[in-house]
Amino acid sequence: MRAVRRALFELLVPSVCPACDAPRAPGDTLLCGPCAGGVRRLSRLRAVHTAIAYEGTGLELLRRFKFEHRHDARELLLHWLVERLQSVRFDAIVPLPRHLARVRSEGADPVHELARGLARATGARLCGRALWRAHATPPQTGLSLAARRANVAGSFAARAGALRGRRVLLLDDVATTGATLAEAARTLRRAGATRIALAAAAGTPAMETRSAPVL
Repeated sequence: MRAVRRALFELLVPSVCPACDAPRAPGDTLLCGPCAGGVRRLSRLRAVHTAIAYEGTGLELLRRFKFEHRHDARELLLHWLVERLQSVRFDAIVPLPRHLARVRSEGADPVHELARGLARATGARLCGRALWRAHATPPQTGLSLAARRANVAGSFAARAGALRGRRVLLLDDVATTGATLAEAARTLRRAGATRIALAAAAGTPAMETRSAPVL
């Protein structure tokens, strides 16, 4: 059975390193040696559970997954997420939503893809319609923490009572300050959710801190 799964996987993903496209021989690990050495695990970013640091190989894998739609990069990110979240208790996954106009313009919703894969791997329920963007917001890049919080204030809406009684995992692809996740979590609480954990595939190392309470 393992050999069959491996053969099917080779049909689905390129036989190259997902981070640099170096050729892979049968039986090689998915990441080549140099790229594997460029991955740094990052378990927390403030209140957010994270799998890897958004730098080096980690940054390249996120870029290829989000903008080149690389399935092999996605599978690696999912593997690390599942591994990281083994100790986190949740039975529902809410992907941090993008505004519909952005999804249409880019032709993909990478956070929803990650959430769908995580739901399959863990058995948790995917609640993709419990939270949505009430209005579009300008990019957060370059903004201070206070400006980021102000930028996303009131930008989400949630279905009242949809998550009541559930242990919710609110998921993003990359966390920088956690301001967007925190605002989304506040919206879910106002809609009746009481147990919420925050997670992202990667976290920006510059914002790393030891103080990391779970919301």
